[in-house]
Order: sequence, then C-alpha cells, then structure tokens
Amino acid sequence: MCARGAEMAGDRDVTRNERLSRVGGIVALLGCVLVLAADLLGVTLASRIGPVSETISNVAAGPYDWIEDAGLYAFVIAVLAVAAGLSFWRVDGWDWVVGQGLLVLLAADVIAIAAYEAYNRPGGGPDLHLYFVGVLGASFPLAVWLTSRGLTAGSRRKWWLRGFAAVWGLAAPFLYVMPTGWDGLYERVLALCMLGWFALVGYHLWRHAECGRLGGGRIA
Repeated sequence: MCARGAEMAGDRDVTRNERLSRVGGIVALLGCVLVLAADLLGVTLASRIGPVSETISNVAAGPYDWIEDAGLYAFVIAVLAVAAGLSFWRVDGWDWVVGQGLLVLLAADVIAIAAYEAYNRPGGGPDLHLYFVGVLGASFPLAVWLTSRGLTAGSRRKWWLRGFAAVWGLAAPFLYVMPTGWDGLYERVLALCMLGWFALVGYHLWRHAECGRLGGGRIA
C-alpha cells in the first residue's frame, strides 16, 4: 500500500508539473506576441520614427515610451515563464542549470533596460544602457547553447540550436557599428530571432509538456 501510495503521489506530481509547464508555455507565447505588438504600435504612433532607422530604445525615449516599456516587461514575463516551465523538465547536467540561470539573468537585464532612462542622465553619468544591452547580447546566446542538449531529441537538432546561438552571438555586436540609417532594422531582426526562440520553446512547453517526464524535453 505504501508503495502504491507513493506511486500515485508521484503520478500527481508529474501531472501537476506538466500542467505548470503548459501554463509557462502559454504565458511565454502571449508575452512574445505582446512585445511585438508594443513595438509595432509604438512605431506607428510616434511621429517621424520608422522601424528601419530608429532603434527600439529611440522609440522608448519618445512620448509613447510607456508602450515600449510595457512590451519589454511583457517579454520579461515570457522569459521567466520559459525558465519556470523548463525547470519542471527532468534534465541532468550543469549546462541545463546554468542555462536556466542565464534566462533569469536575461529577464533581470531587460528589466534594467526598461527602467533605466538612457536619455535622461542627471550630471552626465555613464551610459549604463550600453552595458545592459551587452549583457543581453551575451546571456541570450549562451542560454540557447547551454539548454540545447536538454531541448532537442538528437545531435543534429542540438547543433542547429547551437549554430543559431553562435550566429546570433556573433551578429549582435555589429549593432554598435551599424549605420544609423539601418540600425533600427538590424536590431529588430536580432530581436525577432530572439523572440522566435522563445516562441518555439513556449510552444513546445504548451503542446509537449509530457516530454519532461521522459528525462528531458525534446523539440521534434
């Protein structure tokens, strides 16, 4: 009876974990949609600002900054939802743990980006915004690389994700030297690629949460 009771309790825990993992996936997908919608709305409402020549930060410094900030906070929720959802998957290894930790760091960094007034620095203090963006540019590809083993079903798919992480990580620093007439477009392409990864993982958490009980989630 004790063994049977323990087995039933274990089944309930698995069911609960799957349910929470699915909730995390749904929240992540909603967050990705909201941050994309916020940027499109902010660019549309702001006068003389276009998505090609103006960066997301420039839009956030205008009269509709609250729209961009709200989108960034929605993205923070999406990142934390992915990290929480993945925490219910049974994947061993230091890379999986560190990868999830980097997702939490990424969320904290985006909060700092949204909260910091890059264009309103009393006394001409240092532009911390650039450092916050640098942390984002390093933490995201590292998180993708380190979680790739637990997310994928085979070596080929794992290296697809790692290849994506490497290309994104190498491309991100060029934003700093991109001509001002094109830096907005370049930044948004990077952002869309990042959102694509979170949306992919969020969708998998929602639709295939049961994979976690098999010793690790798998992106088919």
